[in-house]
Amino acid sequence: MTPLQVRETFRKAVQILVDENEKIKERLLIAYASQLSLIQPTDPLPAELDNEFRGVRYALSDAGMPYGYGERATKKLHDMSDEEASELARTIFSIFLQLHDVQLTTLE
Repeated sequence: MTPLQVRETFRKAVQILVDENEKIKERLLIAYASQLSLIQPTDPLPAELDNEFRGVRYALSDAGMPYGYGERATKKLHDMSDEEASELARTIFSIFLQLHDVQLTTLE
């Protein structure tokens, strides 16, 4: 993915978190499965956001894609509290905002 595609993937994930009518855990699952899981460790993320996104990814699933070992997002989200899920959603939004700021800075 290009940096622009990474930012667009985060934008779509945030849109899912905001627009879906489901509970926060279901919205996170949809955002992860349809968008965030597409971002690979080799995709370009600013260094300051890379560790933050790794934390989000691990919090949602440590399973290798598509059928590796580790816990799947469904189980991890089931075991997490609603407060933890809400904090994770805020982190995803924060990463998106920072990606947006990085792109604006590079355009100036």
